[in-house]
Amino acid sequence: MEEAFKLFTLMAETRNVVSFTALIGGYVQNGNNDKAAILFSEMRKDGFDPNDFTYSTILTAAPMISPYLIHCLLIKTRYECFPSVGTALLDAYTKVGNIQAASMAFEKIEEKDIVAWSAMLGSYAQAGDTEGSIKLFKAMAREGVVPNEFTLSSIINVCAGITAAVDQGRQFHAESIKFRQQDNICVSSALITMYAKKGSIENAYKVFQKQSARDLVSWNSMISGFAQHGYGKSALDIFRDMEARGLEMDEITFIGVIMACTHTGLVEEGKRYFNLMVKNHGICPTMEVYACMVDLYGRAGKLEEAMKLINGMPFEPDAMVWRILLGVCRVHRNVELGEIAAENLIKLEPQDSAAYVLLSNIYAAAGEWEKKGRIRKLMDDRKVKKEAGLSWIQVKNKVHAFIASDTTHSLSDQIYRKLEEIKLKLKEKGYVPDTNFVLHDLEHEHKEALLAQHSEKLAIAFGLISTPDGSPLQIVKNLRVCGDCHTVIKLVSEIEGRNIVVRDSNRFHHFKGGSCSCGDFW
Repeated sequence: MEEAFKLFTLMAETRNVVSFTALIGGYVQNGNNDKAAILFSEMRKDGFDPNDFTYSTILTAAPMISPYLIHCLLIKTRYECFPSVGTALLDAYTKVGNIQAASMAFEKIEEKDIVAWSAMLGSYAQAGDTEGSIKLFKAMAREGVVPNEFTLSSIINVCAGITAAVDQGRQFHAESIKFRQQDNICVSSALITMYAKKGSIENAYKVFQKQSARDLVSWNSMISGFAQHGYGKSALDIFRDMEARGLEMDEITFIGVIMACTHTGLVEEGKRYFNLMVKNHGICPTMEVYACMVDLYGRAGKLEEAMKLINGMPFEPDAMVWRILLGVCRVHRNVELGEIAAENLIKLEPQDSAAYVLLSNIYAAAGEWEKKGRIRKLMDDRKVKKEAGLSWIQVKNKVHAFIASDTTHSLSDQIYRKLEEIKLKLKEKGYVPDTNFVLHDLEHEHKEALLAQHSEKLAIAFGLISTPDGSPLQIVKNLRVCGDCHTVIKLVSEIEGRNIVVRDSNRFHHFKGGSCSCGDFW
């Protein structure tokens, strides 16, 4: 770039739009967006009007250069109607998070090419707008535009979102087959991720097996998918296959492997892979890797080792690390370490309700009701809002959401009758409610009543009365499933003869015939 700038300075008398644009493009490509902005300003001061190439180039420097400012200049021209400029503008708005402005820029493009459609689809995908993405894809089809690997992988990635239905993902899998793109590595990797995130790990593995070629994303997605679903052995088998083939690995690979060990209680194996990553592959552990190791030790009850690891980290632990430690302190009811973790987490994120709620729950489990009350008062004083527990299930393309003790559903009476029926069958199986998971100082009978009305139990009861006998159920919960609900769902899967998949904030649980894929280790 230094040589290019020297040549440019020698052109004092012969500079034109082309030379300015070329140098601006060079700066942008080399990440010198501030210099690109200065040169763009000088160009206009010297009386040169930017052309479509100039505008599309400078817009790629967003958000360093404000798309709003460039858009003001574009309005005076017709360039925003050009596909190259309009696409660059919508992409710039996407970078600053203004999806509405991106959509308006897209609509201004007169002759939309596949690049413009793909960029707009990517914008919706980044915003997690499932409905907007699907509407746009259908509009593209009506216009007769043939999707390419980028549009298909974008829409499939959108269908991996928590609010999307697995049937929507299958629909676009069919689209990829229709347009003969299912073997494209970009598309097939997106399919693996989508199926894994939507609870269908079997379909994810089928796509993986059929891949004619695989990149690192494919391998990592399959390892992480198996790990999140509790199939640690399968995840490690994939990793060993990578090793046998001598394939390149990265930090994401080892995060997936350590996660697999975490979810199956393989502490020594996890430690071995951590050391392997550093010594054999020369990968420096990042904050996320250390967080996984804290989780590995913590879930196995090795809290002192987790704390020792945190104290020995080469950088200050972030909120993620303290949040994980606090979570495992809640599981193992370690008040002392829980207080340390909560104090550090609150310092970093004073408005994060998780710190207060988890510490409050630790105190409640230990019977320290006075301390629990002080934490709740602190939340009120600081106006920290607790995230409500929410579970939802999709039946006949409609999402039904429930909170604990919910009575707002139109089938509420039938749902509670089903819960009473289940309660009797559970009693016959010898089930005794674990009231330790009710974190309020109440009478025993009241605690049992609250337990029976947890949101995931309501969602399952609704699913049982709303779907054919024997059909699988899939529940999503925004928080971690409690131990009592976990026990109940195992028994319900056996009593009702249903496969039940629950995706909570930590992982997937596959309940079948009275057991869970997590092996009661989560």
